[in-house]
Parts: sequence; structure tokens; C-alpha cells
Amino acid sequence: MGLIQDVPGTPKPTATRAADPGLKGQLMAAGMQTGGMIATALGWRFDPAPAYLFYVELSGVVVALFTECSGLSVTREVEEVVEGGVNNYTHKLPGRVRFSNITLKRGLSLSRALWDWFQEGRYDFHAKRINFSIFQGAPGYNLASIAGLGSEVGKVKHWDVEDAYPVRWEISALNTSSREVVIETLEVAHHGLSLSYEAGTPFSILSTVMGML
Repeated sequence: MGLIQDVPGTPKPTATRAADPGLKGQLMAAGMQTGGMIATALGWRFDPAPAYLFYVELSGVVVALFTECSGLSVTREVEEVVEGGVNNYTHKLPGRVRFSNITLKRGLSLSRALWDWFQEGRYDFHAKRINFSIFQGAPGYNLASIAGLGSEVGKVKHWDVEDAYPVRWEISALNTSSREVVIETLEVAHHGLSLSYEAGTPFSILSTVMGML
């Protein structure tokens, strides 16, 4: 949310006024142009985020890096309503939102963390629910080191997963003729996926500042 608030009694902008960028739009455009010049002068660059640069944090359950994370998906159901006498179209109403299960994969190790998590609630259905986070890294630079704050990589996105619990555990096939690493897979169900406003790239900071004007 920006710093500019709606003032009581102020007329709401019309569609025509909304199309006009106005002073705020001009300031944002000028700020982003200046920010781009500053980023170029400092040697900052931002390429599209690579799929391999991510980190999964499962607090209190797993201390390990995952090689694959899939299932970050949200779908809104659509309810179709047929109205009598209206033959040229069907009403499509927005329905409930569904979150896909998230699948985590990593090389099989001595750690029992994923297995033990799945085993909890096996007999009494009291599965252990946890919240965890997924971070998408930023390529090409290290914002924290630029600011002298540490060595963490820049952050493009930060997703928070709520009330997650495991619904499937498996390892890849064992084969004497294979030279591939054994992969441990855990599929988790959850009750919500939210995208944090937290980010840590030069351009994200510039965008935030410009959005506050």
C-alpha cells in the first residue's frame, strides 16, 4: 500500500482520468528511468529468474536443500449458469480457489526428517502441520553483500505455505544398471499459498520506492 490515501470527499477518478498517468505516473516513469541509469552505473543487472535458483525452508522439520519443487499453482473454479431466454452466452461465475499439492524432491541421504514427518499421525490421523517458505533467488548479483549485510542471495519472490502436511512419500526406482542418484520425493497438501511483498533486488527496491510516491 502506498503512502497516498484517499481523502474523504475527494471525487473518485473516472476511467478517462485513470488512463492519464498524471503527476504520479510521470514521477514513477522518471524515477524508474533514473533508477535504471543508477543500476547501470553500479553494474547491477537483472535477468529473468532461473528455475534452479531456489531454496525451501521447512522450519523445524528439514534442514536440507531440495533439487526440485513443483506444484506452485492456484486455480479458481468457474461455475456456469444457464439462464432461460439467454441463448447467446452462458453466465460464468467465479467460484472457490483451489491450491495444488506441492512436490519436493531431494537426493536420498541419511536424514529421516521427511520419512518421520510422514509417519506422524499414521494411526490417529493427527498429521503434523507446518508452515514453510519457498524463496526464488535473483541471478547475477548479491544485494546483501552490496549493502554489506551478509552473503545471502538476492530474493525475487517469497512464497509462504500454510498448514502443510505430507500425503505421499516415495523414492525413485532402484536399479543395478542405473548410475543416477536416488531421489526422495515428498508431496504435501496445504491450506494456502501467499506471495510476500518482501523482495531483495535493486529493481524491486526502486519499484517499491516509486510506488510510494
